[in-house]
Amino acid sequence: MRRGFGWVIWDFTGRMMQAGGQGEMLYGSALMIEMDAIRVVMFACQQGGFSRVVVESDFQVAIKMVKGEMAVAVEVDSILFNIQTAIREFYEVIFIFAPRSCNKASHEVATFACRVGGSYY
Repeated sequence: MRRGFGWVIWDFTGRMMQAGGQGEMLYGSALMIEMDAIRVVMFACQQGGFSRVVVESDFQVAIKMVKGEMAVAVEVDSILFNIQTAIREFYEVIFIFAPRSCNKASHEVATFACRVGGSYY
């Protein structure tokens, strides 16, 4: 399946600090897309020098897998390993489910990336 994703980093006051996305990627499932998006935003937060991070996703299964509340699907095992490795670099990381209506900005970035293709930061 050819898809993509978008992500947005906000500061504690609600001001957008960074955004990025990837389009025209080949994925086997929606779960792989979401886990890859989480992985990419975790690395962006590392590069940005953040110590406390709250990751919001509208894909509840992905959030449960990252938090260890659900068995990990084999197809995302290596991506989850990268996420867990990145988590160790932060003082605090919180993963929460947020309905799609709460993350419209990231969906706008994803729409752009999928329409145009390529990787954006």
